[in-house]
Amino acid sequence: IKQAIDASPEPKPEWQKLLMATYVEGNQGAEAAKVAEQIAAKNPNDKRAQMNVAAVYSQADMLDKAAAVLEKMRAAGQFTEDKDYRQLYSTYLNLEGKEKQAASVITEGLEKGILKPDYQAYVALAQSYYFSEQAGKSIDAYKKAAPLAPDGETYLNLARVLWSEDRIPEAKEAAKQAIAKGVKKPDDAKKILALKGK
Repeated sequence: IKQAIDASPEPKPEWQKLLMATYVEGNQGAEAAKVAEQIAAKNPNDKRAQMNVAAVYSQADMLDKAAAVLEKMRAAGQFTEDKDYRQLYSTYLNLEGKEKQAASVITEGLEKGILKPDYQAYVALAQSYYFSEQAGKSIDAYKKAAPLAPDGETYLNLARVLWSEDRIPEAKEAAKQAIAKGVKKPDDAKKILALKGK
């Protein structure tokens, strides 16, 4: 495929896409990224081409580059779908120390009504705030995520954050909800229920 592209004065765009896919399949992320960059450079306003570059970077474990491409798109107003915001905040959550940026992306997506206000978005927001040492905002997000969760684990996390903030009565209530909804380690919730405090 590469020989055909190199030999042609005007290689077809489909050939480059095929070459990129071949590199991805062959676990040659750096080569796939080069081809994706070439395609994107020729089509700077093509959202799909830009998203492909970000996806190839992510697959090649070049998350900082993926985040940079996605941020550029967000700044240009190209984030029009739920999945756009999810891809960027997920990328940030996989980069060390980028929790504040993840929280900012989630908040913007929710405020614009593009990001669906579902369990995944709220739990990611809660974790982003928690790991960027914003306990109050983390609690608020956990309170939105917990009722939407498939089990009581999110209520248990809420209880833990409340406990760490010395909000014992609220922590106990969240622990009760956790047990009622089902958790893997009920003893953790019971320890919070046994706490003394106002």
